[in-house]
Amino acid sequence: MAEMLRKYYTKLLLAALTITLLLPSIPSMAQNEEEYYQSLLDTIVEVMNPVKKPVISIGTGIMTFWGDVQNRVKSPINGNFGFKVNGSALVGKKQHFKINLFAIYGKLSAHDFDISYNMQQQALPVDELSVPVYPNSSFKTESFQIGASLEYDFGHIFKGKRFKPFIAVGLSTMFYSPKGNLKLSNSANPSNYYYFWSDGTMRNYGETSPEAATATIVHFDKDYETDLSTADLFKEGSYSQRTFTIPVDLGFDFYLSDRVAFRVGASVNYAFTDMIDNYSSDIAKKMSYPDKNSYNDIFSFTYFSINLDLFSDPKALLLERVFAEAGDFDYEVFFTDEDNDGVLDRFDLCPDTPEGVAVNDSTGCPFDTDNDGIYDHIDVENSTPEGATVDEQGAQLSPETLSAMFTNINAVSRKEIRLIPLADIWTPTRTFTPGIIPDKFRKVDSDADGYISFQELLKTIDDYFDDKSEFKPEDIYELNDYFFTQ
Repeated sequence: MAEMLRKYYTKLLLAALTITLLLPSIPSMAQNEEEYYQSLLDTIVEVMNPVKKPVISIGTGIMTFWGDVQNRVKSPINGNFGFKVNGSALVGKKQHFKINLFAIYGKLSAHDFDISYNMQQQALPVDELSVPVYPNSSFKTESFQIGASLEYDFGHIFKGKRFKPFIAVGLSTMFYSPKGNLKLSNSANPSNYYYFWSDGTMRNYGETSPEAATATIVHFDKDYETDLSTADLFKEGSYSQRTFTIPVDLGFDFYLSDRVAFRVGASVNYAFTDMIDNYSSDIAKKMSYPDKNSYNDIFSFTYFSINLDLFSDPKALLLERVFAEAGDFDYEVFFTDEDNDGVLDRFDLCPDTPEGVAVNDSTGCPFDTDNDGIYDHIDVENSTPEGATVDEQGAQLSPETLSAMFTNINAVSRKEIRLIPLADIWTPTRTFTPGIIPDKFRKVDSDADGYISFQELLKTIDDYFDDKSEFKPEDIYELNDYFFTQ
């Protein structure tokens, strides 16, 4: 009895050890398997001739004036902020061209000291009361453009690149209203004008006035108080506050994805007027002012924008198929059910169920109503009490029968013993040469009789759990295989 209990204990111990080794890998195996079959079902396909819809872009930048009146610091990034909204659509069969509809709002301003100085050295213009006006060239105007342009994209030249240059030419309508800063607020001089001196300074009294000794250096305030288009300082008559411009855009797009791109560009606008700054070559000649140039006003917009393609068809689609289409996939093996119990062999824990026997749909094993370890279809007693000891047919053993089993014990030759695996974990996974103990297990055979006995096996297991053995878990498992096959 004690020997049987020890053997039973050993099997339980080895089973627990095996499960301990396998459990950590089960989740990862299941996850990898799920990902594998999911990859068979998911496929990315290219969309043939995707429909392109309008692209929306918003941006901001610097507006710089390049007309007759210019600031001392001449730079495309020296100016006032502007904002741009743009919508574009591809045209043409090859789709190298785009039509852009855009709107730009911002401010233009400039001041030229040399022009202002010369203005005050000549005969001064007079107002409607014939009072002299001390003019200067400072101006600021709000600007609003709305227009369209035709853009050429060089993307076909830079195939596969995220960087794509472009050029565009268009036509826009511009609304503007130039204001002048002629007078200084809160000045000690009742006339309140700015006066420009030959030493390059701007003061509150004229250089030749009696109060010149008390004059102080002043700076422009932010009050552009004079409407230059209606003031008519130079008797040229009022002029329209609307004009046309021809914008020429250059720059490049940097694509973050098929739907998002950054654009860096510069738009140079040629206006159909020379009066955005209230100064022209005609006025210069008439008033004997410096003639800066003979062409119309020009201004630029250096900007940065983000382009969003929100409505076009995607270039590729991720499709999830109902069935995988793999040329080398063995469908026959995958869908085999050898015992015809309705549970595929791949998921069947009892693949040899007799024909016609009802099985559990989740395991493929026959039912065992009384949980005595004997399936119902071979169990002669389907209502055995829980915990009862039964024979091979499921019949409960009487106390007398059990007593006789433990009192009349006869030795059985090892040749007459047949090992029946109860589960996969008891199935030997290695082959050994009969009669030869593997080198790693020779020290287990303590009596050197060429045979590892159960006592020697049990002692080795005890030493392992007492940290007295150099064996690893897989060695103990292999030793168990060898013990039952020697």
